[in-house]
Amino acid sequence: FVLKQQEHADFKRKGADLFVERKISLVEALCGVELELTHLDGRRLFVKTAPGEIIKPMARGFDPLSTDEGTTDWEVIEDSDCPGIENVAQADTTDVDTLKKAIETQLKRKGIDVGVFVVDERRAYFRRAPRLLQELHSRGGAGGEEAAQGLYDDVLPDPDSKKSFRLMKAVKDEGMPTFKNPFVHGNLFLILTIEFPDTLTVENQKKIRSLLPPPLNVPKLKEDDSSVEIHTVTDIDPVASYNANKVNMQGGGEAYDDEEEEGGGGAR
Repeated sequence: FVLKQQEHADFKRKGADLFVERKISLVEALCGVELELTHLDGRRLFVKTAPGEIIKPMARGFDPLSTDEGTTDWEVIEDSDCPGIENVAQADTTDVDTLKKAIETQLKRKGIDVGVFVVDERRAYFRRAPRLLQELHSRGGAGGEEAAQGLYDDVLPDPDSKKSFRLMKAVKDEGMPTFKNPFVHGNLFLILTIEFPDTLTVENQKKIRSLLPPPLNVPKLKEDDSSVEIHTVTDIDPVASYNANKVNMQGGGEAYDDEEEEGGGGAR
């Protein structure tokens, strides 16, 4: 049998995890939110945040439903090596793109999880060291006493370095049952979009300001200083702005780009 998964009006699935999208107000994000959900099996769930908990906007550029893991990011450390860590493979090429492709295909199929590869003038050496970056730093890092001239390392960054930015509100164990063990379930994640009010009265802004932590930006300039220009921001579409000025920027090429390339003294 070949089954086709039908889209659900409310839930989206990724593996054993379920995702549901909801819009919440700013007051709910700051003061707590209570949601009603009807699960796939008909159970009604009352979902709420813990007292005092604040919901923050999702990290920019993070798509929890993305199935594309993307290309691996590597950190380059010049003139460094850790000879005490054993090689698991080597290649007679120094082309970095070829080496990265080999890691994602040939070596991965063989069950070799490479955490770093070291390149010299003739060949590359692959090493199974997911936290080699710490090892390099403990040995002096780039340019340290044990650094090897003419070598450089491509090191996998700490996979948990952005973990805090990926955290989402979720209901534990309310996802789909797993294939091999139906008693183990995934989680139910909430994709919460915070809707901000269009405007606030000055009086309400002052009340909110008195309840929240102090502002991060406190200018030293004073509005009553005659030497200071006062500007109030407005809403402008950057795409429309670019298109509106595109004609004036095409006088034989991008004027600003030409000045920079020729070393001109124009505005920077």
